[in-house]
Amino acid sequence: MPIMAAQSRSDARGNAQLLASMALASINDPAVAGQHSTELSNAYRLLEAYRTDASFGLEAPAEQAPNSLARLSLRRPIERHVGDVRSAIERALVAAFATLAREDAIKTVESVLRAVAYPQSVQSAPSQQDRDRAIAFFEQLVHQLQNS
Repeated sequence: MPIMAAQSRSDARGNAQLLASMALASINDPAVAGQHSTELSNAYRLLEAYRTDASFGLEAPAEQAPNSLARLSLRRPIERHVGDVRSAIERALVAAFATLAREDAIKTVESVLRAVAYPQSVQSAPSQQDRDRAIAFFEQLVHQLQNS
């Protein structure tokens, strides 16, 4: 998880739920978006990590022998419950963007986040349909994370 998991006891589900809630509040009321710019940036980074990292949320291999050379790895340790976050994102994408390809759906949500977080730097505002789909995505994501 990007930036959010500051310590090994961090639970990715709660962090992702907080980010999704803040994003939802900011999309619904752009007046509060300035207060949540860090959270919106982290929500964007979370979606980018999901979109670009093929190993995002995959479980670590079974425990290996203590002296095994395989324990030496350049991969970061898997944080707790990132697999649940991955599943919740996938289910929320299907619910909000049933007919759109995964990549296009994430890019749509990201463009809405950019427009809300930095309205002065966006050339064209997202359509109302894109905003509605982003709202539906974050509502589903919060719901999925609450029930995981």
